[in-house]
Amino acid sequence: MSETTEHDRGLAVWPEDQGHVDELLYMARHLEKLYQQVELLGVGVDLKAEERPLLLFQGSGVVELRAGARTGNIGSRVMSYRVPNGSSYPDRTRHDLFVTEPGMQKVIESDGTAVITTQRVMYCSPNWNRSWEYSKAAEIFHSDYVGQGWAASYVGVSNRARTSGFMYRSGFARSVRDRLVLALAVADGTLEDMVLALKAERSEPDRS
Repeated sequence: MSETTEHDRGLAVWPEDQGHVDELLYMARHLEKLYQQVELLGVGVDLKAEERPLLLFQGSGVVELRAGARTGNIGSRVMSYRVPNGSSYPDRTRHDLFVTEPGMQKVIESDGTAVITTQRVMYCSPNWNRSWEYSKAAEIFHSDYVGQGWAASYVGVSNRARTSGFMYRSGFARSVRDRLVLALAVADGTLEDMVLALKAERSEPDRS
């Protein structure tokens, strides 16, 4: 495999500072506590066997890419994580890719509730329901320019022709995306790899 491909495969999360690394590591080590906190709020949807919730938030929405929309690197800080066995996690997350054309996004609805679980992301409202299952996800990327004060995460799934995603307030973006990374690590069975990588990042904060 080429060096470029290996680098692309390793793009996973983008800690902004040492405090962010510590925050991610803490959450990865205390997942059961996170699950219980969300469950106490009342998820409001039926979960599958062994499915646990990581985040529940109101004021969400559904957004779709218009035909011809493109993604690209907007210069966000991206860290490449490696673990001792040379693997990376999770392969499907590309946090360096963002939708670069705001006008190419169509808001379907913006008045619902979203739940990030260890198996999928669900959006629910009185008029609209949608689910994005990680087992069917080929790619995941983001947009910081959906509309005034709105950001989104897109999940390209194999059972849906048009790429869609879920929206959230821009100030909430880091929390949502961190929980999504954790959820994918659990789903992919790479949580321990993630913990090892974060520990290594704490020891070598200036590693490229």
